Amino acid sequence: MRLTRRNVLRLRLAREPSSLLSEGAKLVAGVVAIMAAAAGLLLVSSVYTIPEVVLLVTAAFVACAFAFAVNRWPRRLRWRYPVLALDDHPRLAALVADAARLAGYESAPRVRLSAFAFVRADRSWRGTPDLVLGLPLLMALSEPDLHALMVRELLTVKLWRRHEHSAVLLFLHHGTEGDELRQACRPLRQALWAEAHSLVGRERLAAASRAEVFVKSAFNWHLTRYVAPFAYRGAALDMYESFLWKIQWDGLLNRIVQHVQADVTIHPEEEELFGEGPWSTPDPAGMVAAPSGVVQRVDGGLELRLAKVINHRLLEHGGFSLFNKPYRLDEIPAADWSLATEQEREAVIEAAGKLLGRPVAALDVVELAVAGRAGELSWWHTEQLCPHASPGVCALLPLFDVALRRKGYVHEHPFVQRELVGPLGNRVNLVELAAKAARGEPYGILLGGWMEGRDPEADAIRLAAESLAEGDPVGWFERLYAESAAGDAIVPWDSHSPHYLLVEWATAHGSGQGRALVVGAGLGDDAECVAGLGYETVAFDVSESAIRLAKERFPESRVRYQTADLLDPPTEWRHAFDLVVEIMTVQALPEPLHAQAVAAVGEFVRPGGTLLVIASGREEGGPVFAPPWPLTPSEIAAFAGGGLEAGTIEDLRDGERHRWRATFHRPA
Repeated sequence: MRLTRRNVLRLRLAREPSSLLSEGAKLVAGVVAIMAAAAGLLLVSSVYTIPEVVLLVTAAFVACAFAFAVNRWPRRLRWRYPVLALDDHPRLAALVADAARLAGYESAPRVRLSAFAFVRADRSWRGTPDLVLGLPLLMALSEPDLHALMVRELLTVKLWRRHEHSAVLLFLHHGTEGDELRQACRPLRQALWAEAHSLVGRERLAAASRAEVFVKSAFNWHLTRYVAPFAYRGAALDMYESFLWKIQWDGLLNRIVQHVQADVTIHPEEEELFGEGPWSTPDPAGMVAAPSGVVQRVDGGLELRLAKVINHRLLEHGGFSLFNKPYRLDEIPAADWSLATEQEREAVIEAAGKLLGRPVAALDVVELAVAGRAGELSWWHTEQLCPHASPGVCALLPLFDVALRRKGYVHEHPFVQRELVGPLGNRVNLVELAAKAARGEPYGILLGGWMEGRDPEADAIRLAAESLAEGDPVGWFERLYAESAAGDAIVPWDSHSPHYLLVEWATAHGSGQGRALVVGAGLGDDAECVAGLGYETVAFDVSESAIRLAKERFPESRVRYQTADLLDPPTEWRHAFDLVVEIMTVQALPEPLHAQAVAAVGEFVRPGGTLLVIASGREEGGPVFAPPWPLTPSEIAAFAGGGLEAGTIEDLRDGERHRWRATFHRPA
C-alpha cells in the first residue's frame, strides 16, 4: 500500500469519518441542519395557517438545536487544547525553545494544553508546528524526558507530510498485527526514530518513552479510581491536584512501575524496528525517576476547562454538561465512596459469573484469585496498568473495601482509599489484605453477599468503641446484652447453638466427670453442651444481662450461672476445675488485656485438669477487624504458662476464617 493522499483519505473515511470535520464545523453544521429541518416543516405546515402549530414547531426545534449545541460545545478543538502562556512558565519556555532548536526550527512553536497524558505536534494551517502537551506529563515528567519527547514529536512535522502524519496516527490508533498500514508506515517511523536517536540519544529517548507510558497509565488509573465514579457530578476541580499528590506523596507512579514485569515491552513497534535495545530493564523500579515535574500548576481556569473535557469524555459524550457543577474530590462524602466501591464489587462478581457460567459469590472470586485466574475476569478495571501487584489484588480490593465499609471503616485521607480506619482506630491496608487472600492465606473477615437488614457486628463495634473511649474495656458487654434484650442490638456471636469446634471436641472425647468452668458463657449454649457431658458445670459472664438471659433460656438447667469478671475472678476458683472451656472470650478484650486474661484462665485449672481454648486466629502483626482481637500464635502459646503444658494445638484455616483449637494440661 502506498501512502498517497487518496489512500489516506479512504482510510480516514473508513476508520475515523468524523475526524474529517473540525468540531466547530460539526457544531455549525448540526445547528444549521436542525434549523433547516424546522424551516422545511414550517413551510409544509404554513398551508394550515395555524399560529399555535407554527409556534410549537419553532419552539421544539429551537430546543433541539440548543440541546445539540450544549452537547457538542465541549468537543471543540479550541476547548480541548487551550493555548498555554509560556511567559508564566519560564522553565517550560526554555525547554520548548531548546527542543525546537534541536529539531531544526528557527522559532519556538505555540504550546497548547491537553487534558490527557500525551505529547503531539500538530501542523498548523501555515505549516508550522503546534506543540500539544498533556498537563499530567508536565506535572510528572522530568525535564530531560519531556525535552526528548518534544524533540521526537516536533520531528514528525518536519519529516512527514500532512497526509503521512495522518496515516501514522491512524496506524497507532487502529493498526493491527499484519495490517498493510503497518508496512506502509514503517519507513516513516524508521526515519523518525533514527533522527530522534541521533539528536537526543537512544538511551534518553527510550527512557523518556517508557516514562511517558507510565505517567499515562498512572493518570488513567487515577481517573478510573477517583474521578470516573463521580463523573455524573460534573468536572472535578482538584483532578490534577489530586493526581500530583498521588505521585508525589503516595508513590502512585513508582508503584505502577514496580509491578510491571521487567521484560514488558512498552513500545513493541519500536523494538521491532530497531531490534534488541533498551526497551526493557532488569530493574523496573529504576525505569522512572522520582517525579519532579516541569509545571506544577497552571491557571485555575485552564485546569477547569481541561477537567470539563475529561468529564465529557468519561460521560462518553453524553449528557448536558452545561448543567453539571464543578466539585472537589476531597469533599465527597464517605457514603458516596462506599456506593462507588459497591458498584465496582458488583462488576467483579458479574465478570466472575460470566467466566464460570453460573451464579457466583464473593468467595468464588477469592478462589479464582488463588488459582491465578483473576486475570481472566473481564471488567473495566483490568484494561490498564495499575499500582497493584497482581490481577488478583485488583479483583479482591473492592470486595474487601465493601466488607470493611459495611463495618463502619472509613478512609482517613480522600486520596488514599486503600487505607481504612475502623471505629476502634485500627488501620487496614486493603492492598496487603487482598494480596494475602490471593495467596490463599486466611484473611479474617467474612466477605459475604448483599446484606439483608442490619450488620450483625455493627452494634458490637459501636458499643465497644464507645466503651473504650470511656476507659471501660469490658463495659460494652453489659450494654450489648441489655440492648439485645430490648431488641435494640444484635449479639453477633449468638448462634443459638454450641460452638461447632466444641461439639467436635466433645464428640471425640465423650463424657467426663468432675467440675467444669465455662468462661464468658454469654447466653449459655456452650455451658449446656459441657454440662451434657456429665460435668458439674459453672458458667460465668461479666454481663448481668447475659446471665439473666441464659437462666431464662434454660430454666431447668443444671448449670450454675453467675456474674463474674475474668480479670478479677473469685479466689476460690483458683485451681478448682477439672475442665476449663474458654471460647472466644479473651479475644473479645482489647489486646493490652490479653496477657492478663490468658493468665487468669490458666489459673482455673486444677492439677490433672484440662483447658480447652477455641479462638479466632491471625498471624503475628496481622490485620485486626476489631472487635474481636483474634489471637496470634504467641498468644495461644502463652496459655502454656503458670504450670500448664501444651497438648494439641490445631491451626484451622478455611479461607475466610482462621481459628485455633488447643488443649493444655496441668500435671497432677
